[in-house]
Amino acid sequence: MSGGQRQKIVLARALIHQSRIILVDEGTSAIDEQATIKILRKIMATDASVIFIAHNLNPEMKQLFDYELHFFRNNNKIKANIIANIAI
Repeated sequence: MSGGQRQKIVLARALIHQSRIILVDEGTSAIDEQATIKILRKIMATDASVIFIAHNLNPEMKQLFDYELHFFRNNNKIKANIIANIAI
């Protein structure tokens, strides 16, 4: 079973179990872009609170979320920028 297939199974289980909180840490890194968008749309259509951690999201993927957080280190302190999705 490929890495992408394993990731799809884990995400499908979260949907089947109707999880209230879904934390995805690089959970689509082995899945192609179009399949990732399709999966994200299904997840975001639920009532779950979703925290999605990724390094590379295209603009279409970003529009699926309410907020985007950017974390960075500055003088040995971790800081965050919160960007609201203007499509809300």
